[in-house]
Amino acid sequence: MRLSGFDEYPYHQHPMPFGTVATTDAHYNDGYWFAFYAPGWYVNCGLRLHPNVNVMDGWASVAHAERQIAVRASRALRPRYDELAVGPIRLEFLEPMKRLRLSAGENPAGIEFDIVMEALSPPFVENRYQHLKYGAVVNDMIRYTQICRAQGRARIEGRDFAIDGWHAMRDHSWGVRSSMSVPTGINGTDRTADEAADRALRLWVPFRVADHSGFINTHENSDGTALDFEGRLDYDDGRAVKILAARHALEYLPGTKRPTGGTLELDGEDGVTRTYTLTSAGTPADVQACGYYRGWHDGRSAGLWRGAEHLEHDAYDAKPADDPTGPPHVVPTRRLGPTEFPMLMTGPGGAAGMAHFEHTISGAYPRYGFGT
Repeated sequence: MRLSGFDEYPYHQHPMPFGTVATTDAHYNDGYWFAFYAPGWYVNCGLRLHPNVNVMDGWASVAHAERQIAVRASRALRPRYDELAVGPIRLEFLEPMKRLRLSAGENPAGIEFDIVMEALSPPFVENRYQHLKYGAVVNDMIRYTQICRAQGRARIEGRDFAIDGWHAMRDHSWGVRSSMSVPTGINGTDRTADEAADRALRLWVPFRVADHSGFINTHENSDGTALDFEGRLDYDDGRAVKILAARHALEYLPGTKRPTGGTLELDGEDGVTRTYTLTSAGTPADVQACGYYRGWHDGRSAGLWRGAEHLEHDAYDAKPADDPTGPPHVVPTRRLGPTEFPMLMTGPGGAAGMAHFEHTISGAYPRYGFGT
């Protein structure tokens, strides 16, 4: 039985070392998504542990000037279980929940950076998500999300520049996630209505304007009815306002599912409705370049064994005319197109800032002209 440095601490949740999780489900994983962005630039990065398949993998990606580049890395998780590094990507916590250092060293994609992300608000702990398919639990996970600022430096394809107070966000999620590791293989004939994932529209939006940060997370069915909703505003003076509901009026690039802007109306628990205006701030990002949804060169997803050390990279046009875009090795019928949209945001009283606007349309959503 192998111990790691984490086993020195008295926080175990079951009678095994930290490197062995309480479930044997291959889909169990634990990891991070980071993004930092400014007008014209969207950089995202992450790493994730998959203990039951002995894998750590991660990525770094840049969307800029209608082009996307990415590097993906994978390695054997053990014996380096307590080292948060994979390929060129490294994570260090300077002050938990407050400050972290994130870096990407030299790599074939030409994405290098060394930044410190500092939290601007407390983490928002999202509702636990559980999803059944033919009676089996296929998703069971939890996430917290936090709005930050980024400071440091970057070198992108030979171009050096400072990351000087860029907008940033991070999330940390863990649990069972069916889209990672091996396919579930669960089928049947009698799937019940309460197991169906009737999610036509997803909005997941961390943002920052002037004197406050905010976050909303919602899914709607095809007729626009909210299936779930959660959100909060955090003010610099310490006030927190729960958001009870949101209304949106979005605009799209003709012929695509790419939002170019619009408005959000957020109803606060304090009885105040606040309106925010969104405007596109640059090239959106495809998550398949990050290795999600069969984005790796072998046509599979994250959380699979690719050897003791593995590195791969992509660079491709992400012009709107090519929608849905995706890495060139992903066949067009499997490309999802962009889901992560950097947006300029203007809030109450002209408060200016930016939003990380995660958006997907899955199937029909007639209100915005999407029939299938």
